[in-house]
Amino acid sequence: MKIIRKKWKILIILIIYSIVSFINLGDKAIPNSFKTYDANETSILQLDKESKISKIKLFVGCNSNDFEIYLDNDKIPDSKYYIQEELNYISVFKWKEWDINSENIFNNIIIKSNNNQNDLGEIALYDKEGKKVNLRHLKEKDKQLIDEQNLVPEDCSYLNSTYFDETYFTRAGYEQVIGREITENTHPPLGKDIISFSIKIFGFNPFAYRLFQNLAGICMIYVMYCIGIVLFKEERYGIISALIMSLDGMHFVQTRIGTVDSFLVLFSLIAFLFMLKYVFSPLHDLNIKKVKYLFFSGVFLGMTISTKWTGFWVALGLAIIFISQFIYKIVINKRIKLDNIKIFLLCIIFFILVPILIYIISYIPNFLNPGCRIKDFKTFFEYQINMYKYHANLNATHSFSSKWYTWPFLYKPIWYYQKTYYNSMKSTISCLGNPMIWWCSIIFVIAQFIYCLLKRNSKDFILIVMILATWMPYIFIGRIMFLYHYFITLPYVMLSIVWGIAKLERYFEKMMNERLGNILKLKNLFVGSLITVFFCCFLVYYPIYSGLKVDTQYIDKTKVMESWIY
Repeated sequence: MKIIRKKWKILIILIIYSIVSFINLGDKAIPNSFKTYDANETSILQLDKESKISKIKLFVGCNSNDFEIYLDNDKIPDSKYYIQEELNYISVFKWKEWDINSENIFNNIIIKSNNNQNDLGEIALYDKEGKKVNLRHLKEKDKQLIDEQNLVPEDCSYLNSTYFDETYFTRAGYEQVIGREITENTHPPLGKDIISFSIKIFGFNPFAYRLFQNLAGICMIYVMYCIGIVLFKEERYGIISALIMSLDGMHFVQTRIGTVDSFLVLFSLIAFLFMLKYVFSPLHDLNIKKVKYLFFSGVFLGMTISTKWTGFWVALGLAIIFISQFIYKIVINKRIKLDNIKIFLLCIIFFILVPILIYIISYIPNFLNPGCRIKDFKTFFEYQINMYKYHANLNATHSFSSKWYTWPFLYKPIWYYQKTYYNSMKSTISCLGNPMIWWCSIIFVIAQFIYCLLKRNSKDFILIVMILATWMPYIFIGRIMFLYHYFITLPYVMLSIVWGIAKLERYFEKMMNERLGNILKLKNLFVGSLITVFFCCFLVYYPIYSGLKVDTQYIDKTKVMESWIY
């Protein structure tokens, strides 16, 4: 109760955000029974009665390459109606729909696989009145195609299907659970391990494979609260930090999708928080409490790198912060103490050996997976080389790729999902930040950079170090990049806004101390107005962040730039 009374403000923020973030996160039940085909294997499902068909719904599984699907009537010659849309590698755990433009009467549907290890889940047919048609299987092993008819959704959407890069990471989690070879091999396994763990606990469904990401997003808000307090020395600034993150669109979108970026950012923020606690602690460097701060910073840095290699940018920032402070203390003392040597040796353990150990440990589920190619340290090292080659040699193009210098301006958001309905309604999800937060942050980051150069205040420069360390490396990366790569930099940019607010408030307090009562009112009015602007902007763009079904004209009116395509 004492903790609740002390931290009621942040608890309210977390509760409200949690409620909003869990709304329409994903269905808790989808087909889990799949038929796995051999090459040239055919399934025939008979309709209970001959019918005209208006629609087909099909839930595709883990592999869905090269199928032939057609309606037929064995009593009528040349009555075949082929489904033209090709199923491919991005058709994974997804409901597919086809409208049938034929007046023919059919009595069976035929499915032929041209490849091995192809999976299909449930299939449903609808007559011209929109009623589901009863189907019968002729072979017992075809039963899996029609044994979960109660799970066929009325509306096939992101709620019951994968979208965007869930295709890769959700599939990897599922493959880990069932003991198959993991096809996503371009990133380290920790994030995929977490997804597989969620699937083991809660079953295979969209809610489960997005759950821990959403929880990570909630935890991020609390970590931002803690960072705000450590950096700016008042709970007020922790609350402002938490509010800004909770009102951002990229944070909302990226933590509600079944990928691994939410884990990457959460772990990196915790590593940064422990480094801040070490830097700002008044205790002696070898105090056990400060040593623990460094240790846990190293642990979470290892978890960051074990999720994605972009965690190395965070390592670069933390190294600059630590080494700068380390050198500063030596300069102040005008000599190297034994304690300096001890703390440096500890950091070699905490920030090199511990992350390496965690990185190796994250592969244990892969070692234990009977279908995984990683069996020993030789194949482990080959896997690392292949990951590097993939990213170094990637020459792909994408219509939503963007240059690193355009990210702060929100020049080109990434369109994750869309579905258009017949009554001019549309559901869309775009990885688009809160424009007011992002554009406001540009001003504060520039102001902070100039201030740090003029004042040469090392503590104020910490955020600039993290922004540059996590953003500037993309200058040297030649492969295609996307706005979501900025996600790891975003928290430090948000904290620059809080830095600006704190500086302005303290400046006016100092200048007008004799009118403190008025200043307090002015402070609250300024911050309240800014947060209100951020909140209103979040509300305006909420349908674009959440996939809420709204009128297409409303969505079009939110497009401030021509490059905003969603």
